[in-house]
Amino acid sequence: MKKRGPIIVGAGIALLAASQFLDFGLGFQEGDGPGATSDPNAQVSMDPTITPSPSQSERESTRDEAAEDSIPSFAETPEPSPPDVVDILIDGSLYLVIVQAGEATREPMTLDQIVAMASTVDGEESGIRVRVARTPNAVASAEAAVMQQLSDAGLAADEIDARRQLVEAN
Repeated sequence: MKKRGPIIVGAGIALLAASQFLDFGLGFQEGDGPGATSDPNAQVSMDPTITPSPSQSERESTRDEAAEDSIPSFAETPEPSPPDVVDILIDGSLYLVIVQAGEATREPMTLDQIVAMASTVDGEESGIRVRVARTPNAVASAEAAVMQQLSDAGLAADEIDARRQLVEAN
């Protein structure tokens, strides 16, 4: 427990040293400060009544335009597309469903939400609209309940792919 302090301090020093070579944005920065000018005859005044010279105003307006150009413009993100198949993973008594095509994250849903989603998906070319998988912790009654609700909603047995092999929850 006593050895953590020197290790953390050493790691901090190493990070600071590495940032100087790899430009992490930590430590000392190169370049001129905000008041630096390239004119050797320039004078700085603290009097607020003095107006800046025309060349100084031009430089500031150029900086403002450059700053506006450097601001990234963000395109609107498209609406998430629903998957072609309702992919359900039963873990314990929870129903974890993939809600966005191309994503691997699962969100818990109720049976009513699953049935509503199953009625809106197109399905695969093979005709499968719902895929049901189980973890080793899955409760048998949860699987039976989802299968019953899907068949009551009008899905045929060949539209449901109930996997017998157990999978691990991610």
